[in-house]
Amino acid sequence: MARNDHLLSVGNEALTPMTSAMSALTAQIDQLTEVADARSSARLATLKTRMENFTASVTLVGQVKAGKSSIVNILAGRPALLPSDVNPWTSVVTTLNINTRTEGDKKAKFTFFEQEEWDNLMVGGGRLGELANRAGADDEMEDIRRQIGEMKAKSEARLGQHFDLILGQSHQYDYFDDELIQRYVCLGDDDDPDINPKTGRFADVTKSAELYMDIPQYPISLKLCDTPGVNDTFMVREQITLRSLRGSEVCVVVLAASQALTTMDMALMRIIAQFENRQIILFVNRIDELSDPVNQVPEIRDRIQETLKQNSIDTNTSVVFGSAIWAEAALTGNPDILSEESREALNTFYLAAGFGDQAPSLDKIWALSGLPDLLLAMNERIADGAGTRLLDRVRHRARNIASQIRATAVAKNLSEGQGVVRDLDGVAPEEAITKVAAEYEKKAAELTASLRDKVLERLKSAEDNFVKRATDSLISHLELNGEQGTWQYDPAGLRTLQKAAYFSFSRAMRKDAGALYSAAAADVEALYQKLLGNHLGEFSIEAPIVPRVPPPLGIGRTIALDLQSTWWRRWWQRRKGFEAYAADYTRLIASEANSITKDLEENQIAAVLENVRAGLSDFLREQKETLLNISASAEQDPNQAALMAGMTPKKSRDDILGDILKDLSNEAA
Repeated sequence: MARNDHLLSVGNEALTPMTSAMSALTAQIDQLTEVADARSSARLATLKTRMENFTASVTLVGQVKAGKSSIVNILAGRPALLPSDVNPWTSVVTTLNINTRTEGDKKAKFTFFEQEEWDNLMVGGGRLGELANRAGADDEMEDIRRQIGEMKAKSEARLGQHFDLILGQSHQYDYFDDELIQRYVCLGDDDDPDINPKTGRFADVTKSAELYMDIPQYPISLKLCDTPGVNDTFMVREQITLRSLRGSEVCVVVLAASQALTTMDMALMRIIAQFENRQIILFVNRIDELSDPVNQVPEIRDRIQETLKQNSIDTNTSVVFGSAIWAEAALTGNPDILSEESREALNTFYLAAGFGDQAPSLDKIWALSGLPDLLLAMNERIADGAGTRLLDRVRHRARNIASQIRATAVAKNLSEGQGVVRDLDGVAPEEAITKVAAEYEKKAAELTASLRDKVLERLKSAEDNFVKRATDSLISHLELNGEQGTWQYDPAGLRTLQKAAYFSFSRAMRKDAGALYSAAAADVEALYQKLLGNHLGEFSIEAPIVPRVPPPLGIGRTIALDLQSTWWRRWWQRRKGFEAYAADYTRLIASEANSITKDLEENQIAAVLENVRAGLSDFLREQKETLLNISASAEQDPNQAALMAGMTPKKSRDDILGDILKDLSNEAA
């Protein structure tokens, strides 16, 4: 455990406005609850729970051996928590759930591959086997089968007769320690004569690991996801990493200072190129290993920015330089763990930072380690992103619930006196309300179907254009060079077209769904006015907030056209004649292009459109319940009467609701 875990609090100032706003909003919801009926109280309680359960997700990706696990360990305040020397193809995506609510005493959960997932790997070679089959890379497929056979034999030997029973299951524990973690996530080295036979017993079949811990220095709940290098042997982990990133608020890309001088892994670049600029933080680790860190860091920064520019990534993306080992020395209070070279680099930075006339301190080592800058950057993005979106949604819902409370109270008063107006053009209230809800449910279905058709049509056009250009280029090459040499076409153009299609879909969704939501809110508000006439006073129902469109991470997945290997030389050598080249290549490239479209459709577009439909459906259902309750108001709720009787003339229910609505609106502005 860290001796100086108070250092983890550095950077929390970026979260203070968000946490203060959440506290104020919670107090306003409590005020609303005091004057709410039972139905509205339940809805307000759900809003409070949503804020209490707010968890920001941060995923770390990067090059193999760049120090991702070391950084996660430091952020967790436990420098030796996760093994940091794991062979990438045996490692497991591990999530640290910090300050999150858990079931009972659960501290660790390890989930295994489903039988179908394991069979896909064992029989087809996973994603890599899929690509090899599609490209007709028979020799590579044979090599994949050999590696898989060895992997399966070792797994069955370790797990014995329990092997088949493990798949699809999970193991939970009320504790975790080094030995337990390694048993599930790390195989170790078969050549090590001292290897513990229990080490890595389940590692081959472990799909994900989750650990649960409390860190009081963090004012919010966090999910820190540690992923293996994206270039794993069978590309199984790439798929899992992409899945983790889809729900992530912040993507921290960890690079080693020595590796950062060269072009970053293309698989990694393809993935982060799909993120919004504000979601990405580049952390350049191991600056303590540089021979001349003060002068080399600016050079590395320039090289990284040039690489970002070449890959169409905003060069204003945050780049933080640091050293996990310096951070560990500060956190543990043990500078003795530093090598002589690391000490020299630290002293050089110490002097360059202007600390030469000051006594060495752990706080200054911590500052030079880059971890405070990383924490600050993470917290800024959490507050500006997920935190702001949550506050907007909760305030919006609270304002609508306040309006519903006011309308319900007016109906209760009218039911005692002159009666509810119910001016619905001769139609029964339930029929009028149900008709509006059904009408907009239908419009939502039509809109989502139309948006889906349009984006798929544009994606298909992008595929066709790319395939035509690639085939034309191939034929031109053959006409010029004959069947000599090899040829390959860069799929970057395909991704550019697909990204443009996706962003066009995003713009159209926000515009069209926003218009539909506004129309629905206006018609619902009109129903309140028709039911209650002029008794409502100043009253409004706000349209639902349009769902966020996540970055198109599916575009970053590896396809066969990305693989720079002997595949293409062999593919070339097996074909004779122009027609064979063109026909086979067209089939291959069309299939690969369509695989990205399919991934976008199934994992991104479908989810967005379902959120569009569900957002409107939830809004209509809630409003329908309130309107039907109002239309049925014949007798006053005794509890409501008691509440109203207890009000003092100086502060009526309407006054309280008006004050809260004013506060909620002012804070939103």
